[in-house]
Amino acid sequence: MGEAEGDITRKPKDLTVLDTTVKAVSKALEQAGATLDQIGWLEVHDCFSISGLLSIEAIGLAEKGKGAQYILDGNTKPDGKLPTNLSGGLGGFGHPTGASGVRQMVDLFLQLTSQAENQVSSKKPYGLMISMGGNDKTVTCFIVRKAE
Repeated sequence: MGEAEGDITRKPKDLTVLDTTVKAVSKALEQAGATLDQIGWLEVHDCFSISGLLSIEAIGLAEKGKGAQYILDGNTKPDGKLPTNLSGGLGGFGHPTGASGVRQMVDLFLQLTSQAENQVSSKKPYGLMISMGGNDKTVTCFIVRKAE
């Protein structure tokens, strides 16, 4: 798990960079001893379309300004490089404010245990989720894997 907080009383240095998400993801990867190449499923906090795009960049999957192209290239599709928000994301699932992170974790659990209605198989061992509050002011990143 990686957690990071930003100062909610200060404006971001750059509205197009999720600095707090970068920190939380970095901490989670370090704690898990994992790399992005080992992530098989991704759940990002896409409360707004731009949040999903900027999350792709903050995770390190695409360079700044290239998140949309990463998606257009098919990388986030069920058969893509890193299947993302397989349940439809927050918008597609009703964005249950306050419970979004729990729902994301349930989605990862179902994928990891082969119980998801929209099951996507992966040889990669980990799932990663990002949940945020206050538009990148409070971010939690979990990296999970199936128990052995």
